[in-house]
Amino acid sequence: MKHTIDWKLGLWWSLANIGGLVLGLMILFAGLGAAINNFPPFLFGLVLGCTFGLGCAVMQWVALRRLVSAWWIAATFAGWIIFWTINLAGFLGNGSGVLGKVIEGLGHGALFGGLLGVFQWLVLRSKAANAHWWVYANVLGWSLGAALGDGIKAALGSEDPIEFVIVFIVSTIVTAIVLVRMFGTEIV
Repeated sequence: MKHTIDWKLGLWWSLANIGGLVLGLMILFAGLGAAINNFPPFLFGLVLGCTFGLGCAVMQWVALRRLVSAWWIAATFAGWIIFWTINLAGFLGNGSGVLGKVIEGLGHGALFGGLLGVFQWLVLRSKAANAHWWVYANVLGWSLGAALGDGIKAALGSEDPIEFVIVFIVSTIVTAIVLVRMFGTEIV
């Protein structure tokens, strides 16, 4: 039995995720970030989750539209909104110092990845036999990416959103590999 994997799917997935990040950052830097800067944390998180959530959801669905239904958009959007609203409302802990930020990133990334992974799994479960791996991939990718991103940002003392770029890169690589494996074609 021979397995072939279409890595183009992984490339399209990666471009969609980077596109969602760039779109979200452009919207924030174009004025939305300044407009919501003095919002209460709960509302700031809600708007942030909507901004990145919708951008990523639509871009990802475009890349996956032959494989999943449009429910992908709603599932992804919901995961982003719920996490960022809860996180910025102060319901999750915050670390201090480099080690504290790494631990914060691990926890926040695992929670976000788990939430996002479960919502997206609801769409994937009827499309891929190994869809449960999607939840694990999101937990792993987002927790490692957030730990690395938060740790580097703390070590550099930076105020720039470098952690977003790092977490997107790491989570995209991990989820692209699992996505390709889930939808790989089996040839006998």
